[in-house]
Amino acid sequence: MKEHKKTSAAAERQTQEASQQTTIGGMENGVHWEEKILSPAGLYSGQPYQRPVLDRDVDKLVREWDPRLLTPLVVSYRDGRYYLVDGQHRVCGKRKKNNGKDVDMLCQVYYGLTYEDEAELYYKLDQAKGHLRLSHATKALVESGSNAEVVEIKRLLENAGFIWALDKSSREPFEIEATRAVINAYRLLGGAAFSRMLELLAKAWRGTPTSLNASILSGMALFLKTYETEVDDNVFINRLSAVGPEEIIRRGKTDFSTNKAALRFARVIWDKYNGQQRGGRKLPYRFKG
Repeated sequence: MKEHKKTSAAAERQTQEASQQTTIGGMENGVHWEEKILSPAGLYSGQPYQRPVLDRDVDKLVREWDPRLLTPLVVSYRDGRYYLVDGQHRVCGKRKKNNGKDVDMLCQVYYGLTYEDEAELYYKLDQAKGHLRLSHATKALVESGSNAEVVEIKRLLENAGFIWALDKSSREPFEIEATRAVINAYRLLGGAAFSRMLELLAKAWRGTPTSLNASILSGMALFLKTYETEVDDNVFINRLSAVGPEEIIRRGKTDFSTNKAALRFARVIWDKYNGQQRGGRKLPYRFKG
């Protein structure tokens, strides 16, 4: 076992030495790149578009360390600095294997990228590897500005007074963490109706965190899509503000008549909208499925 470790370490040193002696570069899509040996100490990372470094992922990488599987770090030279676009976990793993000290590493350096280009490149690299959660992938797309849909969703959320918490949520009012439910609601409703949904949520429950989870958002989107102009916004606000979102979630979870999650919660919202109060025309049942 010791002999094997020595052999692997020697092979890794030989690879680095060979890389130092050979300069490789080229031009792709109008962007110049070259391979260089750089010290991680001179690389800037932790950009908003990057997912956080997790200790458990670093530990797993160290346990399964195989230099044959390691690709060059992806680096962008911008504004006189080297920015580490992809490879944060590899840098941390290498440092951990070397008792906390930095070790020079092979980098593929791109020249002429903007911050937005870096964010888009990061997204594409990690999508190819399947590492990104949807929230982290969406954050990268927002930062890159390359996806019109997510940029528009973020704009509409902020116009309505909400924060799209694509990083870890602090659970403060008006923070929406449910990435998939937000995107699905926008796709189902379109921009104008999506903004209306946000306004109703804000006025009925004042941005309470439980009113912004995936269950409520999916139910609200289906409710508004089904009834559209039949819903009286004032009636909705008056009647739903008297009901805690926790009750809607609880009742929706106990509805076993359908396996469609959005339908379960839309039914509860519909029932509470009709209510027992005077005033306001009751909505007939029109949900499908």
